[in-house]
Amino acid sequence: MIHLAARAIRGAVQVAADTHEEIEKATVALVREVLRKNGLDADGIEALFFTVTPDLTANIPPLALVEEGSFQVPSLCAAEPRWDGEMPRVIRVMAFVRKDRGEPIEHVYLNGTAATRP
Repeated sequence: MIHLAARAIRGAVQVAADTHEEIEKATVALVREVLRKNGLDADGIEALFFTVTPDLTANIPPLALVEEGSFQVPSLCAAEPRWDGEMPRVIRVMAFVRKDRGEPIEHVYLNGTAATRP
């Protein structure tokens, strides 16, 4: 018997530049990689919560997903506080998904963002 549960998958990506297009490209790549590494499709996502470093102002991840058109998922975004040693131009996501309790979760860190994890 499968016991689906709400699960959270974390991820992050560093954006090449603070432009509308680069933020969209990085956001879509991050969400697609979260899905791919966890054996999910877009319908498996319940909601996405993004944060962005304060130096990203040209676009926001939820809008980028709407404009790109592949993901119709409830999304929210917040700005992270500034802190000493922060990595610049980073988008972080917490993807809330339905996944069997026994299945492993694989978090996704792209473009060197794994260094931001303890």
